[in-house]
Amino acid sequence: MPGVVSTTHVPINMTSVLQPLTLSNKDKFLMKLEDAARPSEALRHVNQIEKELDYPDSDHKYAHGFDSTIAKNSLTRNRSMNRFATDQDRGRKYTEEDREKQRSRRRGSQDETLIKSRKFLIEVEVTIRESHSLLQLQIELNFTGMILALEDTDGDFQITVHDSGPKQISLGSANSQGFRKYDIRGTYIISNLLQELALASDYGRKFIVLDEERLNENPVERITRLVKYHFWDALTRRIDAEGLELICNDPKNKSEDKCSRVFVPFHDKFAFRYYTRVAETRSHLNIEVIRLPEIITPRYVKSLNTKPGILALSLRTQAAKEDSSDQDPIIRGVPFVVPGGRFNEMYGWDSFFETLGLLHDGRVELARGMVDNFIYEIAHYGKILNANRTYYLTRSQPPFLTEMINEVHRHLNTSRRNWKISERKAWLNQSFRAAIKEILSIWLSSPRLDPEIGLSKYYPEGVGMPPETEDNHFDHILEPFAKNMGLDTKTYGAKYAADEIIEPQLDRYFVHDRAVRESGHDTTYRFENRCSNLATVDLNMLVFKYEVDIAKIINEEFGGSFKLRVRRGPEDIYLKNFLEWHNLIQKKGIENMIGRGGGWDSMWAKGTLVFDEAIDREIRDWVNTILRETGHEPDSTPETLTEKNDVNNSLETLNYKVRDPPIDHSFPTYLVDEDSTNPYFTVRLPATLFVLLADRTRSLVNKFLWNPQARMFFDYDCEREEQSVYETVTTLWALWAGLPSEEQAAVMVPRALTLFEVAGGLVCGTEESRGRVGSDRPNRQWDYPYGWAPHQMMAWAGLIRYGFVEEARRCAYRWLFTICKTFVDFNGVIPEKFDVVNMTHKFNVEYGNVGSDFKLVVREGFGWMNASFVVSMTTLG
Repeated sequence: MPGVVSTTHVPINMTSVLQPLTLSNKDKFLMKLEDAARPSEALRHVNQIEKELDYPDSDHKYAHGFDSTIAKNSLTRNRSMNRFATDQDRGRKYTEEDREKQRSRRRGSQDETLIKSRKFLIEVEVTIRESHSLLQLQIELNFTGMILALEDTDGDFQITVHDSGPKQISLGSANSQGFRKYDIRGTYIISNLLQELALASDYGRKFIVLDEERLNENPVERITRLVKYHFWDALTRRIDAEGLELICNDPKNKSEDKCSRVFVPFHDKFAFRYYTRVAETRSHLNIEVIRLPEIITPRYVKSLNTKPGILALSLRTQAAKEDSSDQDPIIRGVPFVVPGGRFNEMYGWDSFFETLGLLHDGRVELARGMVDNFIYEIAHYGKILNANRTYYLTRSQPPFLTEMINEVHRHLNTSRRNWKISERKAWLNQSFRAAIKEILSIWLSSPRLDPEIGLSKYYPEGVGMPPETEDNHFDHILEPFAKNMGLDTKTYGAKYAADEIIEPQLDRYFVHDRAVRESGHDTTYRFENRCSNLATVDLNMLVFKYEVDIAKIINEEFGGSFKLRVRRGPEDIYLKNFLEWHNLIQKKGIENMIGRGGGWDSMWAKGTLVFDEAIDREIRDWVNTILRETGHEPDSTPETLTEKNDVNNSLETLNYKVRDPPIDHSFPTYLVDEDSTNPYFTVRLPATLFVLLADRTRSLVNKFLWNPQARMFFDYDCEREEQSVYETVTTLWALWAGLPSEEQAAVMVPRALTLFEVAGGLVCGTEESRGRVGSDRPNRQWDYPYGWAPHQMMAWAGLIRYGFVEEARRCAYRWLFTICKTFVDFNGVIPEKFDVVNMTHKFNVEYGNVGSDFKLVVREGFGWMNASFVVSMTTLG
């Protein structure tokens, strides 16, 4: 039978399948509904996530008729209208609002017009099990199986426009207890039915009462609801005892010895004790807890390739419940959102776009968790990681932290947590300590800072082949080298990985390959075999944005200078480097230090103390001092100030009043304790430092990346000393960062939209830049004709910033239409990316299309695609 694969012949009696549900009485029916409403154990982890939204239907119990009050009121027959009526509805006049709801409902042309949608009584239970003999799926047919048997003609466990079934199913009304039948028609409605049945099955429900409006739900409203109330929670993870139950099942977290490993930073002793205890109490997880060395070298990271593991993230302690017998604090992992699919970690630049979506949906504390985990990564691993696994320890991703901090800080007043003003200021200070450490020690340091032109490049420090790829991923690269030595590819690869073969040409290739992965654009012909040579448009716009944001925050929030404490380091390595850096600034000035062999080296920032309770306490104290001086209570909240209607003393005007001796805001200053046993020295960085850095970046970007003839920004090849000719949509990132002049924007936007705006949104690059593709030169997923959520969101914001509002809305509408069309036609899919030229998610390209391969129902979407949908709605107003 089409759509059903079985290992044995299963006789199907369609008459019996379509028989109405017979019940002895209504009470027995209601009892079954209430029994079936209990969620399965597999979904109980959802209840562990902090609830920020008042949404009572997180388990779909109302949608599936499991609220007893609603159910008892609803099961009343109204023969004249063939509809359900609650006690509140009976006798109620039919209003214009009812008519509007009826008009917005998706209805087939042959459907009768009803005042209110019907409710259907449906038998749910479906068993999908694996046959171990043939590794095929077998379905025991009931109602769900019947839908698949009739409609899923290509056997992918989805109902899509590619299926050739009748696209019509009869459902029994709940009011008639299943006897009276009504037809529902169309791919979208029947696929919605399949999804609702799958969700009901997840919760162990055998019968549901399903409102017709749920099947006819407007696609925009359905996606909005699913993202806001279901997908974000499904994508949320923690690195704690409960979270490890899920994470340890990820095959990426297992090595040949079947052991799951958790790696803990050298300086986080609390986390090491906690995870050691987890390993002892949850022995079934087979966890090994490993403390990382203080200095993590590329060779050490390579040594972990045969025993990889997950990297610890931030932990929080919560007070025990008053009624709990155990009064010890509760330790929880700080929550974060993963991209989805096979990506079960916290990824670098994905997290920025996911944060924008979370904030739009009111998930402020979850968004703050994303920032807090990045702060933890910078504090303990030295950078925002590609993702929190061991083989990413040497690799970062495009930096967005300052904008993440600003966006979350702006929304803290709307958080359910009652934030004190002093807490907000201390959080802001800690967050920017992390951002300053990152910009100075990663993006403005070797090897990522090019010493000649003074711009930044993607250039991770790792060595060897990236271990996260499939075993044969690099065979085509290794093959010619293996032939030259008379070895097969597998043997050659093993010897190269073990350093038994030294091949500089391969070493250089893998530096470029890792740089592509650090860029987030893996892969594209734009970066083929040269990525670490390129000062890219996107990265240098992000660096510029960091410099501008840091200068602005220091000036507006912290009185013009920013205090840090820095570890002296082993043998005073960080102190010595700082003193050399400081002396060079005084001699040469910043404008003469960076590029052209100027000697800039801010490696000292690696020792920055991000988690510094002494500075946090100082911040809280001066905020409370200002509050007292202005007649407010210490530890006031913003609401308290608002209630007093004291605008002049609002949160925004509580600037940092420096009580230390006056300082010169032109240069960094420092204080070294005469007591050499003090492991820290103190640094004050003026806002002017970052103003000068931003001016320098703008000048160099315009010199090396701007092409006035082509009217766009291009990557610059530092080795060849020439601009790349690849036309990339990331030229529009310049608008988001605020770098171009108004004159540049005026000529760039029309040119860029002519090149990159296509039917389904903005395409990564032009077909001409990509070049020929074929069996010997396959397409790359970050080239033409593909479009990605981050490129769309960055362009919309940038266009609006420079006044191109209509253009931004037009591009957002194209993307939104592509999402909705695909969602409607393909069983509610929310994929990783699109072919925006042909407006489809169905294509053959490296790494596939994460989020497309699912059975019955989409349960999480894809992180930044979810966010792009939410943000596009806002962009459209």
